[in-house]
Amino acid sequence: MNKLWRRLAFLLFRRRFDGDLEEEMRFHLEMKARASGGTDDARYAAKRQFGNAFLLRETSRELWGWVWFEELAQDLHYAIRMLRRSPGFTTIAVLSLALGIGANTAIFTFVNAALLKPLPYPHPDRIVALSERHPKHGIALVHPRSFIEWHDRARSFEALAIAQAIPVNTEGDDGPEQVAGLWTTSELFQVFGVWPSRGRAFTDQETRPDASSVVILSHGYWQRRFGSDPNILGKTIQMERESSTVIGVMPAGFRVGTLNTDVYLPLPLDHNKPESVGSRSFQCYGRLRPDVSLALAQAEMAVIADQAGRQYAIDEGWGVVLVNLRDYLAQDSRQVLLLLLGVVAFVLLIACANIASLLLTRGVGRRSELALRASLGAGRLRLIQQLLIESLVLSAVGGVLGLVLGFWASRALVLLANDAVAFGQMADARLDIRVLGFTLALSLLTAIVFGLAPAWQASRFDLQGALKEHGRGSGDTRGQQRFRSALVVGEVALAVVLLVGAGLLLRTFSQLLQVKLGFQPEHVLTMHMVVTGGAARRANLVEGILDRVEALPEVRAVGTIQFLPLGGWTNRGPLHFVGRPAPAAPESMESDTSVVSHGYFAAMGIPVLRGRPFGRQDRMGSRRVALVNQSFVNRYCRQEDPLGLRISGDWSDPAPAEIVGVVGDIRHDGLTLEPRPTVFLAQAQGPGYITYLVVRTTAAPEGLARAIRHEILQVDHNQPVTDLKMMDEYVSASLARPKLYAALIGAFACLALVLAAVGLYGLMAYAVSRRTHEIGIRIALGAQPQAVLRSILVQGARLALMGLALGVVCAILASRFVASLLYGVSPGDVPTYAGVAALLGAVALIAAYVPARRASRVDPMVALHYE
Repeated sequence: MNKLWRRLAFLLFRRRFDGDLEEEMRFHLEMKARASGGTDDARYAAKRQFGNAFLLRETSRELWGWVWFEELAQDLHYAIRMLRRSPGFTTIAVLSLALGIGANTAIFTFVNAALLKPLPYPHPDRIVALSERHPKHGIALVHPRSFIEWHDRARSFEALAIAQAIPVNTEGDDGPEQVAGLWTTSELFQVFGVWPSRGRAFTDQETRPDASSVVILSHGYWQRRFGSDPNILGKTIQMERESSTVIGVMPAGFRVGTLNTDVYLPLPLDHNKPESVGSRSFQCYGRLRPDVSLALAQAEMAVIADQAGRQYAIDEGWGVVLVNLRDYLAQDSRQVLLLLLGVVAFVLLIACANIASLLLTRGVGRRSELALRASLGAGRLRLIQQLLIESLVLSAVGGVLGLVLGFWASRALVLLANDAVAFGQMADARLDIRVLGFTLALSLLTAIVFGLAPAWQASRFDLQGALKEHGRGSGDTRGQQRFRSALVVGEVALAVVLLVGAGLLLRTFSQLLQVKLGFQPEHVLTMHMVVTGGAARRANLVEGILDRVEALPEVRAVGTIQFLPLGGWTNRGPLHFVGRPAPAAPESMESDTSVVSHGYFAAMGIPVLRGRPFGRQDRMGSRRVALVNQSFVNRYCRQEDPLGLRISGDWSDPAPAEIVGVVGDIRHDGLTLEPRPTVFLAQAQGPGYITYLVVRTTAAPEGLARAIRHEILQVDHNQPVTDLKMMDEYVSASLARPKLYAALIGAFACLALVLAAVGLYGLMAYAVSRRTHEIGIRIALGAQPQAVLRSILVQGARLALMGLALGVVCAILASRFVASLLYGVSPGDVPTYAGVAALLGAVALIAAYVPARRASRVDPMVALHYE
């Protein structure tokens, strides 16, 4: 393609060779044919000439596309060359974008995994989670009795199942082993649409109490424990001291919700005695029929719950809540993820504002260059195109680097936050096409955000005036000055919002560190056991373990409890006083229930305020006794002495118990939750299956743990022990989440503050550089350096104060998004806002002082020759 053809195509395009010109050519050709006598040869020649002209027009359009791409290539080459000539500017811009885009990519990776990525089940939109709800008690798990009613009456579901995670004792390669089990009914796999890859699922007959023992293995446990034995089906393994037949192996990667399960066991649900397998402690899942919506199913279940409440007095007031499985799994992380996504978006906006300010400043310096290009024929759109391509190059490089940083950050966040967040689906967070598309879109968006306005501003100039200023510098307009100032004010305001949020979370973390636990976690070793067999065997086994462990020389006290404080589990139910008139509402009195052994209160350092603790005399067959905490006394025994009163509740053994002691309150459910009324029952009088051994020691926990394990195996060589932890670890775990929130938002807020300070510094430095001539004249005429310094500082302080005021208003409006994460601190906490104002003022002062000091030291002789 030679230059003549390219020039012809360009001229044809510039003359807009459109329909009007085509009609004009047709008219001239027809007139020419008539003038020649209208012969056939003349008409043919005219048509041929017109056809050639039409072909020339179409060819010119194709050539123009080629020319446009050639211009893009030229602009791209020129942009790369210009950015290479400014390594400092390019480095700062790319790093700022990489940090902003990388942070957004890392958080979006988790948002994608938790909220957007399809669940690994067929038709996951039809899977729902069902919970029970009470006006007073809120949302709760499902009672087996409720499940039976739903299963028998509901017509909105293809399948309905309940499940409960339980630890299971089994035989491992190195002795007794405890694995993660899941108790479930027969329709669980139908609900999730996933069937065993080997063997079969449970039948309805196998979930009856008198059925033979069968088990389904997870794919991971089948590989780890049995070496992927292809003949595993039909073999028997020891589960809870019973021989269980393996009937199936699940596919790789399958799990129920967020539960990591090793073995699936049939739930022995007796329809006549559903409470025999537990109370409201089961998760319920259902698969909707194809023609049933969530709203329709919710309406049907509300009617069924109302009917059940009339039929069973204990279910009165309990309703049903249906939630899409995706929302159910993400309910714990949705708010925090969206909050973090908003935070990193603020950081990216600040980075974009900084780069926009730099580009605008750079555009002022390049005004003579742009004017010269305009004088040679470049239009305004062509100039904007060339400047936008420079922005696209910056954002592309920053996006690639940000993608790498985002991948590393997401992997590091999984490791650092493992104790703070139950990641579930987020544990599978990885870069996929959706994350790559997000990063690409974000890079393009940032290029437009920080590049369009500077390009538009830079392309607006007086051509004649700009050419006259060539060689002696160029000034910027008042509008451009205001635009740069507005960018800095916006940066400061966004930084204030993030700093206030970080300050509130830091204050929350500080308040949590001062919470009184009610027990002494130092030097307390804990371990988990599942004790099987009959009640007498369980009681004797625990007593034997306590006797042997207590005899160790390093042990100061030892006891057991069903669920550890801060462990995330508790038993809660109604109770009443024996001999006192029952209240009007069936469940107007309720309490938590803990099953503990003698020695537990001494081992945990919980004070006995009145009466006595449990002793060895409190055993099976003796008078049943109980202890209560101070919150129980404050709520239910304000006018009388609690000692000697008899209580009964929704316990496994409903026999009344006499209160023999009062202990201090502890934070059992969490650091942010106030102590609730609690009843403590004696382990020896009503032994449970799950128990934690609690040992207060003076020795190193590692050596003592081995000794305790040895003593337990001496009592029962088939008893496994797991989860050996110090009680301090549970306390640290309860602080992990607020600590993580404060650390993440604090880090992003610090980054935002640094970017805002850089923006303010850059604006003040540029203002000083443009006013060097003026400042030199003022000093030459007698102005004091202190006055020059003060005027520059006042200009910087004015911008900082405007940003601070705007930021405080925005922070007050946005504080409701973090209100649920606060404890002991109000969203309008005055010390936090005062601290942020002081910090921002100091940083702004430093950022403005450096260029102001340089301005006050200008040499008048140098300044007069500056331009």
